[in-house]
Amino acid sequence: MKKAVSILLAVIVTALTFCSCGTETNNTTSGINIVCTAFPQYDFVKNIIGTEEGLTLLLDDGADLHSYEPTAQDIILIGSADIFIYGGGASDDWVEGVLESANNPDLTTIATMDLVDTLKEEYLVGMQQDKHEHEHSGIHKGDHISEDEHIWLSLKNAVTITEKLCETICNVYPENAEEYFINSKNYISDLSALDSEYSALIESSARKTLLFADRFPFRYLSADYSITCFAAFAGCSSESEASFETMAFLIDKTKELALPVILTIDGSDGSLAKTVSDATGASIRSLDSCQSVSSADISRGTSYMGIMKSNLEILREALN
Repeated sequence: MKKAVSILLAVIVTALTFCSCGTETNNTTSGINIVCTAFPQYDFVKNIIGTEEGLTLLLDDGADLHSYEPTAQDIILIGSADIFIYGGGASDDWVEGVLESANNPDLTTIATMDLVDTLKEEYLVGMQQDKHEHEHSGIHKGDHISEDEHIWLSLKNAVTITEKLCETICNVYPENAEEYFINSKNYISDLSALDSEYSALIESSARKTLLFADRFPFRYLSADYSITCFAAFAGCSSESEASFETMAFLIDKTKELALPVILTIDGSDGSLAKTVSDATGASIRSLDSCQSVSSADISRGTSYMGIMKSNLEILREALN
């Protein structure tokens, strides 16, 4: 990926120079020019500024965050923005090269993983590890366990990220700071209320265990509410087919705990979940990790808050 980005950069540096010297784009009509890599960041900012105008989502076709590579147009958009917001995890290893060549000294950059306390990617009991990982259990990315990138799946983190994004946006666009602060305060109130609903549900639930016949990006959500989880693969795993041992573990654990629901995540083909369901009689439900949202979904009204409310109802079924 780094090689491909380097080639693009070599071609685009001149274009970025012209963009940073005042070439207008479709994003500048409102006086705002903010570029976000992923949907959760985009939706947080939209709620802060109260509009989509001047706001760009790079992964707007539902592409997988973990395999995204910026296009030439993406690089130009980043280089000509006022604010660029990205995750900051291993999936964003292309960002450094793009920012070094942006030729925009006024560009404000925000890595959202720097705004919250992060957790290490978790290898659960029975979970299958990637074939390409280090031979020692839980060791990869060289000599350390990676930080889990899915920070937005904690409503508590969503509150913190919104607060800190608002501070930066107000500094860059001070003429609208009062409006942005009010919007942010109202949105944070809604996020906190939903967090309380999650806490109340978990506290009153008959079960405290979830099983994912899929990847497991919900590390932060499970940590927030002390939910025990089992899963086939880690949240950023490149694996898609479970070994016999992993499949047997998931089936046995579903039976042992008499779980009524097994979970998949958005973008899954559901094949592993169907196998576990056929063997146990558990029904299949999908939790949305906000990683497959497209511009078409946004135009139909999809929002972070709406997704997390829907996830709450899935949990209500899975834990009771």
